[in-house]
Amino acid sequence: MGMRILVADDHPLYRGEVAGQIVKFYPGATVAEASSLEEAKALARVSHTGLFILNYNMPGMSAEAIATLAGEFDGSPILVVADQASAAEVQAIIRSGAQGYLSKTATREQLTHTVHMLLAGGTSVPAELLFPITEEPERAPAWLTSLTPRETDVLRAATRGLSNKEIARELDLAEVTVKFHLSAIFRKMNARSRTEAAMLATRAGIT
Repeated sequence: MGMRILVADDHPLYRGEVAGQIVKFYPGATVAEASSLEEAKALARVSHTGLFILNYNMPGMSAEAIATLAGEFDGSPILVVADQASAAEVQAIIRSGAQGYLSKTATREQLTHTVHMLLAGGTSVPAELLFPITEEPERAPAWLTSLTPRETDVLRAATRGLSNKEIARELDLAEVTVKFHLSAIFRKMNARSRTEAAMLATRAGIT
């Protein structure tokens, strides 16, 4: 398949397990391993990386570090894994430019599904980690009423993690039309990325 995935984790056992699972599911993939963020950057600079899988608990990792990585390797999705993270930490991770978050306690099937979603251009962030259930429902945001019915359909599909091609097929639209709708949606929501838009949509109850 020609894809190259880079797994960075300071725990060799977990790193090797993730790499093995990816190769099992994507036999043609090349998986590079790094034990630190700096080593991951060095490897990515000499060979195009189609997906980063980063342990958030490694030394030097932070939302700011992810933002720097996302800026340098624009177009390469980032999946962040962690032992545990609060809702505030997950929101910061996503706003920094990551397309996905996964707990280290996730199953092999969940890891494979998440990797597939990100490689297809989608997103994958557990809603319950982004927005814990509260007793008081939040007021509907102003942007919600500004969306057209078709924009709402597109946003709902994007929130489910579908890629532009998958949204186009599901809604019987041209892919360029989906991109047009998403641009308008992001502008209305004041969202800086597809993942942040999905985050805000989930919070507003669009699922």
